Amino acid sequence: MEGPLKLRERRNTAQNLHEETLSALHLRGQDLYRQKQYEAALQCFTKAISQDANAPVAVLDNRAATYTKLGNLRAALNDGRQMIQQDKANCSGYLRTGKILQLRGNHKMALDLYEMGTRKVPSSDPNIMLLRGQFEKLARQLAPPRAIDPLQILPLELVEMTITYLEFRHTVGLLRVSKSWLQLLTSMPSLWSNLDLSAARKPVTLGAVRKYIKRGNGTTTRVTLDRFGSNAEKIPRYVATRCKVLEDLRIPGGLIGSSILEAAPCALNLKTLIISRSCQVSCDTASQLLCHCPNLERAEFHSVSSAESRPARWEVDMPKLRTLTLDTPIRKHGKPILALDTLLTKISGINTLTVQGWFVPPTLAVQELDFSNLHQLQHLNISGLIAALPPQLPSTLRTLSMTNCDCFPRNQGVSFANFDLPQMIRLSLAGWSALLLGELQACLIPSKGNVTHLNISGCIALSSANLKELITHGYLEGIEDLELKSCNIDDEVAMLIARNLHRLKKLNLACTKITGVGVKALIIGLEGKLEHLCLDGCHSTNIDAVELARAMGVKVAFGFPDPLKGGRRIKQY
Repeated sequence: MEGPLKLRERRNTAQNLHEETLSALHLRGQDLYRQKQYEAALQCFTKAISQDANAPVAVLDNRAATYTKLGNLRAALNDGRQMIQQDKANCSGYLRTGKILQLRGNHKMALDLYEMGTRKVPSSDPNIMLLRGQFEKLARQLAPPRAIDPLQILPLELVEMTITYLEFRHTVGLLRVSKSWLQLLTSMPSLWSNLDLSAARKPVTLGAVRKYIKRGNGTTTRVTLDRFGSNAEKIPRYVATRCKVLEDLRIPGGLIGSSILEAAPCALNLKTLIISRSCQVSCDTASQLLCHCPNLERAEFHSVSSAESRPARWEVDMPKLRTLTLDTPIRKHGKPILALDTLLTKISGINTLTVQGWFVPPTLAVQELDFSNLHQLQHLNISGLIAALPPQLPSTLRTLSMTNCDCFPRNQGVSFANFDLPQMIRLSLAGWSALLLGELQACLIPSKGNVTHLNISGCIALSSANLKELITHGYLEGIEDLELKSCNIDDEVAMLIARNLHRLKKLNLACTKITGVGVKALIIGLEGKLEHLCLDGCHSTNIDAVELARAMGVKVAFGFPDPLKGGRRIKQY
């Protein structure tokens, strides 16, 4: 046993002697370096490193410093890189190599090296703050002279106020500017109170919605759901349950009625619900949504379907509802039925009501088209309603739209002469081909001279003489927007318009017989007032009059549709 033991002892003794020699050479080299004897110090460090292929990082660091003093930056850089390869968690290698790169003029490479070091070196290293300081110092030096991070110098209140003016997609984009921006913007809950996903470039997942709501920290009051990705059916319920103060929910498209109906009972504070045309719901679903959201003040359903055999019933009072839209898509076959009589008794406080495209059974027409008990109603749109018209209306109306209703039977109990609308400022009767002058006058007499918007396009029963009488007797004195498409308009009517309608800003004379003479009379007579003029399909008008109008600052639409191309314009000046 003595042989092997003596051999082991001799090896240990040799190793100790080797370590003492390497350490002694290292210490001697450090002393010579302090004495500025760089050549002698370099020989000691090189000899120490030659004794061990894996020499300590400290020896390599000292030799790199010595090479730097001697001006041999290439050799110094090799030692620095070897330090990093030997111990990637040691700050010394990144600090020494970065300094050498800066001396060589490779500032961008040095910045990248410092940044890598801040990620590789553990936070427990005592020199980590020095490394981070070098990184920040060099980053400031490399920044343009006037480059200032506004989020770092502006007060937080001003930053928050500025960001709130941006669209939600732009706010999300700012998160990718830098880590400091990400940390700052995600720490402001008010920036995430309005989640608008309609402009997302990629499908929105449930995970993304969770992040946004979490950043809001319970302050999310308005959500627009669109561009759905995976788990789309779960998103409405998640939003309704996590956003306790949700007041405004808008769905441009992409969901089915059942998923919305499941979420409605959870949104107890919901005041606004808007479902667009691309998201179809049944009339029963709309009724249940209104039932489960008692605090609703505005409800818009732009694509409602209903069974043709029986109308949907409305069982719950909606005293807080102020705006209601129930539009049904146009169908080639079948007529969706709406129980309008029941609905009107449930919305006594309504201010704006839109019901377009529905069928009201003729046997109940007189009763169902009685809006006179809605004493707060100001805006009514019953365009395309299949029923006996005209209806009974309250005197509080300011806006009335009954377009495309002329082909339906007249209500024997009510006539236009019964209308008492002293506050009306907007009237649309477009498409009433059989509308007579007396009926139109009856609508306008109570608010004579106060109506600012009038649309009687397609009312071909009104002759040129009728239109002249309306203009000369002051019925249209306050008009700012007048639509006379496909009406009996000639140059004499155009000249009367130019002399009498001094407030006119927008005029639609498409598909009329007006010529260049009438157009020039309009432009000169309403100079500085008329802003928009539509002359589409006016074959008697010449291009000279159009160019004159445009030269005088009027925006003119002038073109001719191609009947073979579905109305696409083939000539535009």
